[in-house]
Amino acid sequence: MDDRFVCSLPSMKSNDCSNESKPPGIPLVVIGSPTATGKTRLALQLAESLGAEIVNADSLQVYRYLDIGTAKPTREERNRVRHHLIDVVNPDEEYNAALYSEQARGIIAKLAGEGRPALVVGGTGLYIRALLQGIIDTPPVDENIR
Repeated sequence: MDDRFVCSLPSMKSNDCSNESKPPGIPLVVIGSPTATGKTRLALQLAESLGAEIVNADSLQVYRYLDIGTAKPTREERNRVRHHLIDVVNPDEEYNAALYSEQARGIIAKLAGEGRPALVVGGTGLYIRALLQGIIDTPPVDENIR
């Protein structure tokens, strides 16, 4: 990911956040709280007023077919404002905070390059922390030892 667009997203590898590297006037807003606290309603209002797009930060909403109990934004809400990282993997596929962080950073950088703000919205603290603070690369787990 192009670090020019993520000064507010320090990674474990780069913390260079000089003013020259920040895209001028492109905010990154994070709305994080538990389910059923009004995040979606607030995010939609804010996104519409800022011309922003929403980047999901909920570990269950990334899965297709898990619509009941995950409080995914409705189709109507997703039509009002573009949402990213919802329904991106099947329930039998592996998805984790490192993959989320990589994909979210790519989306945020693309939006910043277009001059559009991103709203990161969700209740999975680990995903938000991985996005904002980075995540330590570790070798894959040996399934034979596990």
